[in-house]
Amino acid sequence: MSQILSVILMIINSLMFSSMMHPMNMGITLLMQTIMMAVLMGLMSYSSWFSYILFLVFLGGMLVLFIYMTSIASNEMFKKS
Repeated sequence: MSQILSVILMIINSLMFSSMMHPMNMGITLLMQTIMMAVLMGLMSYSSWFSYILFLVFLGGMLVLFIYMTSIASNEMFKKS
């Protein structure tokens, strides 16, 4: 039952990603999607090391993108969309 709920949340999160305009919103949505996918993979497998590794790789990539974005557009105001 929890796996079906997780898949539904991932689909809703993917649909929300297409409506985002600001890179910070996209990054947060992508991070939530990654967390949900790692948790779902951890629940479905016997050993959860692959989900931990996947989450850490995605998190490292998001940190690199965040640093790049803040160095390029440091004075842009963040607006909710």
